[in-house]
Amino acid sequence: MKKRGQKRYICMGIIAGRLVTSLLILGSITAAMAAETEADATTTQKLESMTVVAKTLPKRADLKPDSITNLYRVEASGRFGTEVFTQEDIQNLQPSDMYDLLDKAIGINVTYQGRRSPFHISQRGGGSYTYIIDGAVLPPSVNRILYKFPMAAIEEMQIIRGSTSLTVGPSISIGSSSSGSGLNTGFIIIRTRQPQKTEATLTASVEKAKGGHPAATDVSLYAGTRLGNPSGTNGYIGGLLAKMDRSSKDSWFDGRDSENGMISAGFTAGKFNMNLMGYKDSGRFEMQRGIAEDGTLSDVRWYYDPLKANVFSSDMGMQWTPGQTTLLNLFRTEYDQYEHNESFASTTASSREYEEDTKGVGLRHNARLGNTLIQLGGQMSNSTGFGPNCSKGYNRYDTTVTGWSASLEQKLFNGNLIFDGGYRQDTKHIDNSSSAKKVSAATDEANNDVDMAPAKIFALGAHWRISEIFTLDGRYYHGDQGTSGDFDMRMEDDATPHAERQERMEITFAADVTSFFNPALTWFNVDIKNAKSATSDTYELDSGTYYYYSESDELRRGLELLIKGTILRNTTYKASWTRMLKNESTSDGVTTDSNGLNNPENLYSLVLGHRWGAYKANFSIKRVDEWVNTRSAMGTASSGGLGGYTRMDANIQRNFQFKNIRMTLTLYGRNLGDENYSTRYVTGFYPDRGRTIGTQVSFAF
Repeated sequence: MKKRGQKRYICMGIIAGRLVTSLLILGSITAAMAAETEADATTTQKLESMTVVAKTLPKRADLKPDSITNLYRVEASGRFGTEVFTQEDIQNLQPSDMYDLLDKAIGINVTYQGRRSPFHISQRGGGSYTYIIDGAVLPPSVNRILYKFPMAAIEEMQIIRGSTSLTVGPSISIGSSSSGSGLNTGFIIIRTRQPQKTEATLTASVEKAKGGHPAATDVSLYAGTRLGNPSGTNGYIGGLLAKMDRSSKDSWFDGRDSENGMISAGFTAGKFNMNLMGYKDSGRFEMQRGIAEDGTLSDVRWYYDPLKANVFSSDMGMQWTPGQTTLLNLFRTEYDQYEHNESFASTTASSREYEEDTKGVGLRHNARLGNTLIQLGGQMSNSTGFGPNCSKGYNRYDTTVTGWSASLEQKLFNGNLIFDGGYRQDTKHIDNSSSAKKVSAATDEANNDVDMAPAKIFALGAHWRISEIFTLDGRYYHGDQGTSGDFDMRMEDDATPHAERQERMEITFAADVTSFFNPALTWFNVDIKNAKSATSDTYELDSGTYYYYSESDELRRGLELLIKGTILRNTTYKASWTRMLKNESTSDGVTTDSNGLNNPENLYSLVLGHRWGAYKANFSIKRVDEWVNTRSAMGTASSGGLGGYTRMDANIQRNFQFKNIRMTLTLYGRNLGDENYSTRYVTGFYPDRGRTIGTQVSFAF
């Protein structure tokens, strides 16, 4: 059931204060010991990214943060807002799925609503992300694709906040979009595994949630090898097979299962390299049954069976000289779902099919001329879709997003001061775009075979290494979206919609005091003019039913504190606090502060890891303040008791070595406090399952 509790802002403030005080005291106590070993630890790790555990640079050259061969290179001034989860981090955190991993990220609040689009990702009080796997930009149905994506396939996941890195991907959503504001505020980049040697890993797990749910099982096998001469022509090939079965009891109805596979291959010949990846998934996906305010369980069962997804990508690079690189990537995503709607109260049932196909290409040239880096690039994607999806009885669209970008980065004073600036423009062309609630009534809308108003964006940044200890970073972003969405937006009272504009600023002051104490404080500000959102009122047009839209000005402002380090070499920690100072919305001259109403005012997190001998223990805790309102196309639902929870996860691992085989045995627990919290209300609450205990065994060859 939903979580109902009093607000604990004061209590959590005391806890946070004590945490910081304890860290300071611990720092002073261990300073003497650190001084004795300082000669052995002369290099201090800098805050280039908020990596959970970052002991060494990535082995792959295309993953190194400053490499011009990195397809997702982020400007030096933007790396303070970039968080990286490596393969080791994922093993340490033991997430249930992709969204459980995202919920461990700093400043991110993941809410679950069941139904057709199950997850909403909010960063620092709002915003939206674009998801990319090995260069493949994922379509709007990304929720249902990534929920079943195997964790064993990931080598690195990168969360780029603010989307001020303009060369990474499109600034507007691809495919069909008919609601909400369109300028994205970040990217989530998933890089799949590539073998570094001849290797294989077999992993299996079983877990059990409290409350009578069936046991859940996962099994995966990854194998790969390197070919050729490392100093000459060489290549690799790897593959993954995975199967997941996470059933649920009928009164809960939130199970999922899948069978997926991935194959990757690549080669390097002289100055040229190429990578190929193919991913295929098929399975079943259930939408949890909601519980109304009066405790009534929904009698409707939404589920997808089968739900299929294919992702194909290729990237290649030509490094003409050490400072001149041309990068090309191609991709295609295919998505096919059968949506089922059944009711316990009647014998009626319906089944609907929806298909989506996206193809894209990106080209970029990076030129480093002394202390100057120039990046020029362009991207294009075409999306087609047909069938019912996302509460619409009919969809048919064919849209193309074309964009280009240019940026310049200049190093001064031996790289201690770096300036960068860039411009990006994205345009969506609509060949056709239709939407209605009845198939027989579906008609093409007026805006067919037209270009939407382009999104125009420029960004500026600066990175200043003040001393060996202190750094200062700042970013500024200005975006003019033009027209929002694919469809003609009708405002209430027949008002004329205005172009959306966004201004974002981020400033971070960081200090590398010592290996065990590295704090960073970020101030952020997001100012949006004419943000669009669907209202609960509808109108009829050509026998179709559509929502009216409203406009509002939004202001989000806050602080983010991060402290991390390594204590006596064997214990790592990362503590964060995100505090929303403002989350205002102004409409028709009336300003409403929704801070604590539509979003949590505070997010706290702590991750600890400790290793001794063959053992390693990991612990994470997240505290989320309570809020009361949920916004959706149906309007704003006011329901007390959303959020307001403290979640604790922990695991302990033991390694066993048998000649050339390493076995790792892990015992883990999620939501150890057994809180059945809810984070959204639409037609009901969607409580968390509560405490889950499991074990995992893996064999690495």
